[in-house]
Amino acid sequence: MSDTESVLGDSSGLFQEPDDFYKPEIPPSFDTYERKQELVKDSEPSKITLRLVGKSPLWGHLLWNASKVTANYLDMNGSTLLAGKTVLELGAGAGLPSFIAAMHDAKRVVITDYPDADLISNIDCNVDKYARESGDEQTERARFRVEGYIWGNDTEPLCELLPDGSDGYDLIILSDVIFNHSEHAKLLSTCWKCLSRSNKDSKVFVVFTPHRAKLFHRDLQFFEDAKQLGFKVDKLFEEKWWPMFEEDEETKDIRSMVYGYFLRF
Repeated sequence: MSDTESVLGDSSGLFQEPDDFYKPEIPPSFDTYERKQELVKDSEPSKITLRLVGKSPLWGHLLWNASKVTANYLDMNGSTLLAGKTVLELGAGAGLPSFIAAMHDAKRVVITDYPDADLISNIDCNVDKYARESGDEQTERARFRVEGYIWGNDTEPLCELLPDGSDGYDLIILSDVIFNHSEHAKLLSTCWKCLSRSNKDSKVFVVFTPHRAKLFHRDLQFFEDAKQLGFKVDKLFEEKWWPMFEEDEETKDIRSMVYGYFLRF
């Protein structure tokens, strides 16, 4: 045994980092959404590249299957759901559906997520990039508002972002946010207060994947709660994709699905 070993004893873990050791921040990543070619007009981009935060406990570091399905549905129905309309996205992450809304000439697009500095600045980066690449940077940047917002809080700041004469949003987008079961009541309250009542076609567009198969019934409870509040609920579609997370094979089929619903008055 060396003198060093006799003094230090078992030093096998001496130079291992402790659990609370500072680790460098994970840099942002990028992901690209490809639009269906038959939906792309000559002057429009066929791809949207989005900046994602490096890591987020709020899951903003991923481009979700539900976000892509939401974007595709909006792309196919933009003339009726988006053109000239006011749009609010809650829990937006990178904000993909909101950029499809802008491409279809939405009048105002408000993108929100939890007021975490990294999340909000990342959305701002994506908006700036979209505006620069649009060919009319000033006009496109003016179409957007980016805000931090906690579901269930006072909705007046959100409503103040609407153009003059609007009593609420024509379309509210909830893309893969209802997995947060404890927040259902707050989320529904915000939608109830922010959705336009003067527009008889105003809707909340809800798209989700049951990532936790054993809690799928809790996901679906969101729509029962919506009915209790006074919303009418319409199921639109279910599509099979692939599970975003590696888990047990038995639940793979459930976790592969993406569901879409409308809530309306």
